[in-house]
Amino acid sequence: MRLRREEWILGLAVVLLLIILNGMLIAKYHALLSVVSEDYGKILSYNYQLSGFDATTYSILTEWGMKYEVLRHPLLPYLMYLPYQLNQLLIAMTGANTALYIAAAIILCFAFLTTVCLFRILRELVGIGKGDAILLTVFFFSMAYVLVTYIATDHFGISLFLILLSLYLIGKAWKEGRVLKTWQSALLLFLTAGVTLTNGAKVYAAELVARGKGFFQWRYFLVVVGCGLLTIGMGLWEERVYVYPKEQAEKQYFKEHKAEMVAKARENHQRYKRAPWVIHKGKPLGKGSLLKWTDKTTSRWETLKENVFGEPILLHEEHVLDDILKSYRPVLLSYHSPLNYVIEGLIVLLLLAGICCGFRQRLLWMCLLGILPDAILHLGLGFAINEIYIMSAHWIYVIPIAIAFLLVRVKGRWLFGVRSLIAMLTVYLLIHNIGLLIHWMQQPVVSIGFWFD
Repeated sequence: MRLRREEWILGLAVVLLLIILNGMLIAKYHALLSVVSEDYGKILSYNYQLSGFDATTYSILTEWGMKYEVLRHPLLPYLMYLPYQLNQLLIAMTGANTALYIAAAIILCFAFLTTVCLFRILRELVGIGKGDAILLTVFFFSMAYVLVTYIATDHFGISLFLILLSLYLIGKAWKEGRVLKTWQSALLLFLTAGVTLTNGAKVYAAELVARGKGFFQWRYFLVVVGCGLLTIGMGLWEERVYVYPKEQAEKQYFKEHKAEMVAKARENHQRYKRAPWVIHKGKPLGKGSLLKWTDKTTSRWETLKENVFGEPILLHEEHVLDDILKSYRPVLLSYHSPLNYVIEGLIVLLLLAGICCGFRQRLLWMCLLGILPDAILHLGLGFAINEIYIMSAHWIYVIPIAIAFLLVRVKGRWLFGVRSLIAMLTVYLLIHNIGLLIHWMQQPVVSIGFWFD
């Protein structure tokens, strides 16, 4: 697919902004994380704090292995193998760990591709004008956790691109009166679910809406469902080969040193009972291996107000990018200024109006049906609800797409009014979020090593 002039300009403008922010992040962590050390993993866990995002990419670029949660990210370690080899070459040449720079280059490439994908969805599939598509794309990248997603080294930036790519390819095929070939659909599913397993549901949802009853045609159904099972099986195999032996070794060590380990566990219970990663966990639905990650106590309404339609769009002024598992940032924060709630309310109203205007559009239903599992998982069961804002990349693209359907429907003065409102919101978000991000970049690194010394 050949890139058009406006796509190059828009993509490079977004990347230029992100280069500045990534450069400031590198400057913040360079002294600590550009070392070559056997304790690199410990250095990362003690010092890297960027909201709740993991620094696993830095770790795997330094020492390759199954460092991600393999059941959730079975393909991701292999995608990082060549960048890891590049880092090893640069370490040999320079004597410095260049993981910071390689990770930034990777995420910036995906930021460019994400910009192009979203622009094409708005322009070609929704059908709004070039100017409106540019406006909504910039609006999208003015949101707090879209910016943060493409500063952090975690997998969310890659996931967001693959979700938008899936919507674009499936939606474009449907608009042209066709469907993707079975192998194309299967490959798309494998890549998307391989990076983040639950995002495979978004490909299934988009294909179900696009194909209708054809989704259950036996040849297609068997191949695509089989591909999904293959992805799950890949994660289970990796866990069996790489994770299970370590778990067994730990159990064996516990058996051989039972008295010592029990005493240490009791000591740690007392030592860490007021630690952030303990006090910020809600009460789970049960004690099973999966239920222990759920949460039934955190308020869903407050979560929606502050951490779903709040923090992902507008950073709270206090505890900027603090990790609730490493700091005493409250799970639920309130804004100082009522104006921020007005901004949040206006964006929610635009979203709802867009959903009403695009209610009969298949593209919108591809989006809405695709994020339903996320809503059930995070808001229903409470999985990772205490840091739900870092998951924003898996759903927040619905906002500009829905608003685009509003722009298609309104005419005359109403159209001018909506455009003006979006432009004003974009300017406010950029000033507010970038200002807080720059302030955070200039603060010294806070280590949690004192908990373990």
